[in-house]
Amino acid sequence: MIEGVPSGMSENKAYQRHLKRVVVGAVHRWSVVVPPEFESLCRRELETLGLAAAGSGEGIVEFSGKLRDCYAANLHLRTASRVFCSLDPFRAGIAEELRHKASAVPWELWLNPRIPVRLEVHVRHSRIEHEGLVGEMVLSGLRKRFRERGFPVPDEWRPPPVPAEVSPEDARDSWRQRIYVHLRNNHCVISLDTSGHHLHKRGYRLRHGGAPLRETIAAAVLYRVGWNGSLPLVDGMCGAGTLAIEAALMARNLPPGLTRPFLFQHWPSYGKATWEYLCRKAREGSLERKPGPLVALDRDPDVIETARENASRAGVADDVLWECRDFFSFRPGERGLRPGLLLLNPPYGRRLRDGGESLYRELGAHLREHFRGWQAAVLAPSLPVAGRMKIHPMRFWKIEHGGLPVVVGMARI
Repeated sequence: MIEGVPSGMSENKAYQRHLKRVVVGAVHRWSVVVPPEFESLCRRELETLGLAAAGSGEGIVEFSGKLRDCYAANLHLRTASRVFCSLDPFRAGIAEELRHKASAVPWELWLNPRIPVRLEVHVRHSRIEHEGLVGEMVLSGLRKRFRERGFPVPDEWRPPPVPAEVSPEDARDSWRQRIYVHLRNNHCVISLDTSGHHLHKRGYRLRHGGAPLRETIAAAVLYRVGWNGSLPLVDGMCGAGTLAIEAALMARNLPPGLTRPFLFQHWPSYGKATWEYLCRKAREGSLERKPGPLVALDRDPDVIETARENASRAGVADDVLWECRDFFSFRPGERGLRPGLLLLNPPYGRRLRDGGESLYRELGAHLREHFRGWQAAVLAPSLPVAGRMKIHPMRFWKIEHGGLPVVVGMARI
């Protein structure tokens, strides 16, 4: 029995046979939501998993596979935001037709009625123009389907009260079943979220020092510079430790989803044995230790302690040498480190008086003097600020973090 699923669903043999045929044993179309600038990286990750990926653009990478392939994608993908299952499309030109066809969707095979549902509707070039009406018709059809099958009807999700000690982001991530409804040219596509919390929430970073780097961005930067764990790595301004932790996970081939829950684990179709098998195989395929040295620095002792705690939850605390030290006093040659990868995520923008320009000038001078032969990836708020380092040639990669533009400057020093 799946925790939270009504006994009428989990103990009904005819229902279970239908579930295995329609959901568990069938091939489905899965859509991976990913920042547009990470699409090629995500496609490469899927191909490594043996899943044929097709990029449809607009921040979506698609693949076909069974339910266990969805489990694997959630477990292993480092750059993705969410994984959705796209149900069979249908035509709907008027509201009542949309309601009727929505009631024919086998919702009871997919959703746990104990988890509230939240619809997000997008309409383009269709006879039904009002997004609210589209959502109302789909929700009405969903409820009708559950009632007709004799199962409890899912509630509509409502934002919970937010205690003072809980961040708005954490409150928004309370469990609910996201249902995306896209009505375009009178054709409706319904997609179901399988992930639950955003995939950047690995489960290890419970504390941070403010303005933390998303784990998915850290992983994308590491992929972009070709990190494989064999060379030394220095995270010169580690903050909450995200870059160092993601680097250690990648170096040891530990998947990012091992320490967190997923929404699909609450579905009627959840195969616990399949999930545990995938996790066990992932652990068996990982390394006990990282291949090369990994050093993380920060001048704030409280920040270093937070980073160490996060790394401990991720299972990589012993893979990183944590030092309470100012980056400008660090010289890799004095430590006997051969050239490797240097990562820097400095404070910038509103946190610094001149937007960080003087800081980046100092960084450039320090890198040219003490990091010759190293590969560097430095995050900056803009191209002009990154250019203050005067490291040539430098390639730039423009991404977004929390809706704000970020530039990653990459160079061999």
